[in-house]
Amino acid sequence: MTGINGTVRTEIQRTFDVYADADTAAVLATLPLSFRPATADRVPVRALSGSRGWVDAAAAAVQDGVVGLVVRHPAPADPADVLVLAELAGKHGTAVVLDSPWAGTPMAAQAAEALRGTVDADPASAIECRLTLPTDHDLGQALLDQLALLRVLGSPADEVRTHLRTERGVLATATVGGRTGLLGTVLTDALAPTASLRLIGAGRAVHLQIPSWRTARPAVLTVTSPDGSHTWPTHYESPQRAAWRRLHRLLSVSEAQGFEAAATADLHALAADLLTMGRATTHREGSP
Repeated sequence: MTGINGTVRTEIQRTFDVYADADTAAVLATLPLSFRPATADRVPVRALSGSRGWVDAAAAAVQDGVVGLVVRHPAPADPADVLVLAELAGKHGTAVVLDSPWAGTPMAAQAAEALRGTVDADPASAIECRLTLPTDHDLGQALLDQLALLRVLGSPADEVRTHLRTERGVLATATVGGRTGLLGTVLTDALAPTASLRLIGAGRAVHLQIPSWRTARPAVLTVTSPDGSHTWPTHYESPQRAAWRRLHRLLSVSEAQGFEAAATADLHALAADLLTMGRATTHREGSP
């Protein structure tokens, strides 16, 4: 960056100590100027598992004085508790980032732009979101992950109705961004975990394919129109790494106006999706 009189000005990037397990430390090793793994738990930034009870663990960390938290794949929780956590984090100035395996795709911004373009061209379009997951995966968690993905793509879902549910999958409909939506999950060990989102209109279609978060394969975004098929440039980054980069951006502007809203935005979005889950209904055969 060039400063006054043509001199070179170097931006100073702050490095934060993080108390993290081995898996998280491996991600942080790719961001050496942003985070530094530490073995002591009295450090300003922490990584938490999103397993059952994560809200209480996060609240304890906030009260302990941490400035940043990354919660890995948060499990369903009481939305009221999540909102209390958001209020607590805002009061203490703690940034909380939720590391979601699908909604955390670094292709989210480009996909949201492509979806907006298709919706503007064809308001009557329909959307489908489908997950393929291992057989030991929880179907409630799968629905929450779908809602999170749709929200980050600018198409939040509401009025979820389950039409079919078995031990190996679920099929539901929803109102997604004001249009008809189809939500499906298949549990199988024969295929690799993937998320697929399609928006189909009369003359355009958008397809976002997100491979397993455990691989280095990038998401693929394809837009099809009367002019042909266009694949957007790929972005080689895992959702975990993207989440940590997002946290660093937040911590770097902690004194800026609007920081509290940005620092707790993930929690408010999660609470909204949990409320949507709580209002979900089951469609009975023969009912309208």
